Amino acid sequence: MTPVIDRILPPLIDALKDSGVEFREPGIFWYEPVEGSDDLRVWVSWIAGDDPVEGDAWQIVTLPAVERAVSHTYHGDMAGIGLAWHEVMKTAADAGDVFTGPCREVYLYSDGPQSEWITELQQPVV
Repeated sequence: MTPVIDRILPPLIDALKDSGVEFREPGIFWYEPVEGSDDLRVWVSWIAGDDPVEGDAWQIVTLPAVERAVSHTYHGDMAGIGLAWHEVMKTAADAGDVFTGPCREVYLYSDGPQSEWITELQQPVV
């Protein structure tokens, strides 16, 4: 996922900044399957300002609340996030949890080198 994110993130941030639209951290990414394929759709988002406005390069969405989720706080480079997700999913499956809805990554701290990033991994479950 890192090469995809590295490719799409800078133009999206530039488009938002150029438009004057207010947005703020934390950034939230979530992933959902593309029906009829093995692909994943990647949603990249931030918290909208007080007066959100749609644009040609983005849309306004509301993430649904979830009653229950397995979560884990991951510290470090995105190269290791796959292993962290594996552990989250294994822990949930071992506990008998059933996954429901797209998983989310909430970037609590993403300034500076990735080795210092703090990301909360969330998987809705029942």
